[in-house]
Amino acid sequence: MIAQAAIMHAFAAIVMPAQTTINTLLLTLSAAVELTLLVALFSRGIVRRAPVFTVLIAFYLVRSVLLYAIFHHMNVASYHALYDSLQLTGLVVEAAVAIEIAVHLARSRAEQTLLNGLAPVALLALAVLCTALATMLLPEHAPIPTDRAELFFSFLMVLLFAWSLATPVMLARNIAAGFALYSIADLSSSFGRTYAALHQNAAAYELWSYAVAAIYIFVVLYWLLTLRGHERAA
Repeated sequence: MIAQAAIMHAFAAIVMPAQTTINTLLLTLSAAVELTLLVALFSRGIVRRAPVFTVLIAFYLVRSVLLYAIFHHMNVASYHALYDSLQLTGLVVEAAVAIEIAVHLARSRAEQTLLNGLAPVALLALAVLCTALATMLLPEHAPIPTDRAELFFSFLMVLLFAWSLATPVMLARNIAAGFALYSIADLSSSFGRTYAALHQNAAAYELWSYAVAAIYIFVVLYWLLTLRGHERAA
Protein backbone atom coordinates (compact mmCIF):
# COMPACT_ATOMS: atom_id res chain seq x y z
CA MET A 1 0.00 0.00 0.00
CA ILE A 2 2.29 1.62 -0.98
CA ALA A 3 1.67 0.56 2.57
CA GLN A 4 2.58 -2.86 3.84
CA ALA A 5 -0.03 -5.51 3.29
CA ALA A 6 -1.13 -6.47 6.76
CA ILE A 7 -0.26 -10.08 6.30
CA MET A 8 3.41 -9.09 6.07
CA HIS A 9 3.32 -7.88 9.67
CA ALA A 10 2.19 -11.33 10.73
CA PHE A 11 5.03 -12.90 8.75
CA ALA A 12 7.46 -10.47 10.33
CA ALA A 13 6.37 -11.90 13.66
CA ILE A 14 6.64 -15.46 12.38
CA VAL A 15 10.36 -15.17 11.77
CA MET A 16 10.71 -14.54 15.50
CA PRO A 17 10.37 -17.67 17.66
CA ALA A 18 7.94 -16.27 20.24
CA GLN A 19 4.14 -16.42 20.11
CA THR A 20 3.95 -19.11 17.42
CA THR A 21 0.36 -19.99 18.33
CA ILE A 22 -0.85 -16.40 17.97
CA ASN A 23 1.03 -16.00 14.69
CA THR A 24 -0.51 -19.18 13.27
CA LEU A 25 -3.98 -18.12 14.43
CA LEU A 26 -3.69 -14.70 12.80
CA LEU A 27 -2.41 -16.22 9.56
CA THR A 28 -5.18 -18.82 9.50
CA LEU A 29 -7.86 -16.21 10.15
CA SER A 30 -6.47 -13.82 7.55
CA ALA A 31 -6.28 -16.58 4.92
CA ALA A 32 -9.82 -17.72 5.73
CA VAL A 33 -11.37 -14.27 5.41
CA GLU A 34 -9.34 -13.53 2.26
CA LEU A 35 -10.60 -16.73 0.65
CA THR A 36 -14.17 -15.90 1.66
CA LEU A 37 -13.84 -12.39 0.23
CA LEU A 38 -12.31 -13.72 -2.98
CA VAL A 39 -15.24 -16.11 -3.48
CA ALA A 40 -17.66 -13.25 -2.77
CA LEU A 41 -15.97 -10.98 -5.33
CA PHE A 42 -16.59 -13.58 -8.02
CA SER A 43 -20.06 -14.67 -6.92
CA ARG A 44 -21.30 -11.08 -6.64
CA GLY A 45 -19.86 -10.08 -10.01
CA ILE A 46 -17.61 -7.45 -8.46
CA VAL A 47 -14.58 -8.89 -10.23
CA ARG A 48 -15.80 -7.32 -13.49
CA ARG A 49 -15.78 -3.83 -11.97
CA ALA A 50 -12.76 -4.17 -9.71
CA PRO A 51 -10.48 -6.73 -11.41
CA VAL A 52 -7.22 -5.36 -10.02
CA PHE A 53 -8.58 -5.30 -6.48
CA THR A 54 -9.64 -8.92 -6.94
CA VAL A 55 -6.14 -9.83 -8.14
CA LEU A 56 -4.68 -8.13 -5.06
CA ILE A 57 -6.85 -10.16 -2.67
CA ALA A 58 -5.87 -13.34 -4.52
CA PHE A 59 -2.21 -12.31 -4.28
CA TYR A 60 -2.48 -11.69 -0.53
CA LEU A 61 -4.01 -15.15 -0.08
CA VAL A 62 -1.39 -16.95 -2.17
CA ARG A 63 1.45 -15.03 -0.52
CA SER A 64 0.30 -15.81 3.01
CA VAL A 65 -0.16 -19.52 2.34
CA LEU A 66 3.10 -19.80 0.39
CA LEU A 67 5.29 -18.06 2.95
CA TYR A 68 3.78 -20.02 5.80
CA ALA A 69 4.08 -23.35 3.98
CA ILE A 70 7.75 -22.96 3.02
CA PHE A 71 9.01 -21.30 6.19
CA HIS A 72 10.58 -24.46 7.59
CA HIS A 73 11.84 -25.65 4.21
CA MET A 74 14.15 -22.78 3.23
CA ASN A 75 17.23 -21.23 4.73
CA VAL A 76 16.88 -17.79 6.29
CA ALA A 77 18.62 -15.91 3.46
CA SER A 78 16.46 -17.50 0.75
CA TYR A 79 13.29 -16.95 2.75
CA HIS A 80 14.03 -13.27 3.26
CA ALA A 81 14.87 -12.86 -0.43
CA LEU A 82 11.53 -14.38 -1.40
CA TYR A 83 9.78 -12.32 1.28
CA ASP A 84 11.26 -9.10 -0.14
CA SER A 85 10.39 -10.07 -3.73
CA LEU A 86 6.78 -10.79 -2.81
CA GLN A 87 6.55 -7.57 -0.86
CA LEU A 88 7.79 -5.61 -3.89
CA THR A 89 5.26 -7.40 -6.09
CA GLY A 90 2.57 -6.51 -3.58
CA LEU A 91 3.51 -2.85 -3.75
CA VAL A 92 3.17 -2.90 -7.55
CA VAL A 93 -0.28 -4.51 -7.43
CA GLU A 94 -1.38 -2.14 -4.66
CA ALA A 95 -0.29 0.80 -6.82
CA ALA A 96 -2.46 -0.60 -9.62
CA VAL A 97 -5.39 -0.80 -7.19
CA ALA A 98 -4.88 2.87 -6.30
CA ILE A 99 -5.04 3.71 -10.01
CA GLU A 100 -8.18 1.60 -10.39
CA ILE A 101 -9.88 3.47 -7.54
CA ALA A 102 -8.78 6.84 -8.95
CA VAL A 103 -10.20 5.96 -12.38
CA HIS A 104 -13.58 5.07 -10.85
CA LEU A 105 -13.63 8.34 -8.92
CA ALA A 106 -12.49 10.48 -11.86
CA ARG A 107 -15.25 9.06 -14.06
CA SER A 108 -17.96 9.67 -11.48
CA ARG A 109 -18.77 13.19 -12.65
CA ALA A 110 -18.26 13.75 -16.34
CA GLU A 111 -19.24 17.41 -16.11
CA GLN A 112 -16.17 18.13 -13.97
CA THR A 113 -13.61 16.78 -16.41
CA LEU A 114 -10.88 19.31 -15.63
CA LEU A 115 -11.34 19.08 -11.86
CA ASN A 116 -11.41 15.31 -11.93
CA GLY A 117 -8.29 15.28 -14.09
CA LEU A 118 -6.38 17.52 -11.69
CA ALA A 119 -7.53 15.76 -8.52
CA PRO A 120 -5.22 12.70 -8.89
CA VAL A 121 -2.23 14.97 -9.52
CA ALA A 122 -3.05 17.02 -6.43
CA LEU A 123 -3.46 13.86 -4.33
CA LEU A 124 -0.13 12.49 -5.53
CA ALA A 125 1.63 15.74 -4.66
CA LEU A 126 -0.01 15.85 -1.23
CA ALA A 127 0.88 12.21 -0.56
CA VAL A 128 4.52 12.94 -1.45
CA LEU A 129 4.51 15.92 0.92
CA CYS A 130 2.99 13.88 3.75
CA THR A 131 5.54 11.12 3.17
CA ALA A 132 8.41 13.59 3.36
CA LEU A 133 7.06 15.09 6.59
CA ALA A 134 6.48 11.66 8.16
CA THR A 135 10.02 10.59 7.25
CA MET A 136 11.38 13.70 8.94
CA LEU A 137 9.49 12.86 12.13
CA LEU A 138 11.04 9.40 12.39
CA PRO A 139 14.43 9.07 14.14
CA GLU A 140 17.35 9.61 11.77
CA HIS A 141 19.09 6.37 12.73
CA ALA A 142 16.04 4.24 13.43
CA PRO A 143 16.71 0.52 13.93
CA ILE A 144 13.95 -0.22 11.39
CA PRO A 145 14.54 1.37 7.96
CA THR A 146 11.71 3.63 6.81
CA ASP A 147 9.98 2.33 3.69
CA ARG A 148 8.95 5.52 1.90
CA ALA A 149 6.92 3.60 -0.69
CA GLU A 150 4.75 2.11 2.04
CA LEU A 151 4.33 5.47 3.76
CA PHE A 152 3.40 7.06 0.45
CA PHE A 153 0.77 4.44 -0.30
CA SER A 154 -0.74 4.80 3.17
CA PHE A 155 -1.16 8.55 2.75
CA LEU A 156 -2.41 8.13 -0.81
CA MET A 157 -5.14 5.69 0.23
CA VAL A 158 -6.35 7.98 3.00
CA LEU A 159 -6.50 10.84 0.49
CA LEU A 160 -8.32 8.67 -2.08
CA PHE A 161 -10.94 7.83 0.52
CA ALA A 162 -11.35 11.54 1.32
CA TRP A 163 -11.87 12.20 -2.40
CA SER A 164 -14.39 9.36 -2.65
CA LEU A 165 -16.62 11.08 -0.09
CA ALA A 166 -17.34 13.75 -2.70
CA THR A 167 -18.41 11.20 -5.31
CA PRO A 168 -21.40 8.81 -5.62
CA VAL A 169 -19.29 5.73 -6.42
CA MET A 170 -19.97 3.40 -3.49
CA LEU A 171 -17.86 0.50 -4.76
CA ALA A 172 -14.69 2.60 -5.00
CA ARG A 173 -15.53 4.36 -1.73
CA ASN A 174 -15.93 1.12 0.20
CA ILE A 175 -12.70 -0.30 -1.21
CA ALA A 176 -10.86 2.94 -0.43
CA ALA A 177 -12.38 3.07 3.06
CA GLY A 178 -10.90 -0.32 3.93
CA PHE A 179 -7.48 0.69 2.64
CA ALA A 180 -7.69 4.01 4.48
CA LEU A 181 -8.51 2.31 7.78
CA TYR A 182 -5.66 -0.12 7.37
CA SER A 183 -3.32 2.67 6.24
CA ILE A 184 -4.01 4.68 9.41
CA ALA A 185 -3.30 1.58 11.49
CA ASP A 186 -0.17 0.87 9.46
CA LEU A 187 1.13 4.41 9.86
CA SER A 188 0.56 4.23 13.61
CA SER A 189 2.25 0.84 13.69
CA SER A 190 5.25 2.12 11.72
CA PHE A 191 5.87 4.84 14.27
CA GLY A 192 5.07 2.55 17.19
CA ARG A 193 7.35 -0.28 16.04
CA THR A 194 10.16 2.14 15.23
CA TYR A 195 10.16 3.67 18.69
CA ALA A 196 9.66 0.27 20.34
CA ALA A 197 12.74 -1.03 18.51
CA LEU A 198 14.62 2.15 19.36
CA HIS A 199 13.96 1.55 23.06
CA GLN A 200 14.47 -2.22 22.70
CA ASN A 201 10.92 -2.91 23.85
CA ALA A 202 10.17 -6.31 22.30
CA ALA A 203 6.72 -6.59 23.88
CA ALA A 204 5.58 -3.26 22.44
CA TYR A 205 7.01 -4.18 19.03
CA GLU A 206 5.05 -7.44 18.93
CA LEU A 207 1.90 -5.70 20.17
CA TRP A 208 2.03 -3.19 17.31
CA SER A 209 2.57 -6.00 14.80
CA TYR A 210 -0.35 -8.02 16.13
CA ALA A 211 -2.60 -4.98 16.30
CA VAL A 212 -2.11 -4.04 12.65
CA ALA A 213 -2.57 -7.68 11.56
CA ALA A 214 -5.86 -7.79 13.49
CA ILE A 215 -6.96 -4.54 11.85
CA TYR A 216 -6.30 -6.09 8.45
CA ILE A 217 -8.62 -9.00 9.27
CA PHE A 218 -11.27 -6.48 10.33
CA VAL A 219 -10.81 -4.59 7.03
CA VAL A 220 -11.31 -7.76 4.97
CA LEU A 221 -14.49 -8.47 6.94
CA TYR A 222 -15.59 -4.89 6.24
CA TRP A 223 -15.10 -5.44 2.51
CA LEU A 224 -16.98 -8.72 2.74
CA LEU A 225 -19.97 -6.96 4.29
CA THR A 226 -19.99 -3.77 2.22
CA LEU A 227 -19.00 -4.82 -1.32
CA ARG A 228 -22.27 -5.78 -2.94
CA GLY A 229 -22.91 -7.02 -6.47
CA HIS A 230 -26.03 -4.89 -7.00
CA GLU A 231 -24.16 -1.60 -6.74
CA ARG A 232 -23.61 0.33 -9.95
CA ALA A 233 -20.12 1.53 -10.64
CA ALA A 234 -19.54 4.80 -12.42
